[in-house]
Amino acid sequence: MAANGFIAVQGAVSALDHLTGRSTALEAEWLAKTQAGDPLPRATYLMLLTQVVTDAQTDMTTLLGIEAAGTGYARQPIPWAAAATGTRTSSTSDLVQFGPFSDATGLAAPVTGAALVTRMTSSAGQPTGLCLMAWNLATAITTSQNQALQLAVGSLQMTLAVS
Repeated sequence: MAANGFIAVQGAVSALDHLTGRSTALEAEWLAKTQAGDPLPRATYLMLLTQVVTDAQTDMTTLLGIEAAGTGYARQPIPWAAAATGTRTSSTSDLVQFGPFSDATGLAAPVTGAALVTRMTSSAGQPTGLCLMAWNLATAITTSQNQALQLAVGSLQMTLAVS
């Protein structure tokens, strides 16, 4: 899965606030999840998208409108490896699987990208959570009935560039 990733607005703001010692929206999100009894408050999840996104479209309300849909689809927790000092990069550390999708057409629309979010579920009336990063695929993926999508170890990467 070739993809071009970028840090989302809220991800960038949280990173900068963290580096400068300020309280971040991400910390507030973790606290809210802890207080709600979430056993993994710092977990992040991958949501599949059906439209190419730009930085301006990474708010949860917009993303909910273009999230993949179909029987068997659910956001998946993403395991990240520790960041490598020399490259400032972290990548997925385990296989991630979506599906299998039992609808006759698989997912309702081709997958064109993915977003790293802080909540396993959200709804249009309750667009909770934050989008931290997004990736647009080089080629859209169409699914069929009983097919699953898998992301290999290391297939998604986050790099913090320093200039």
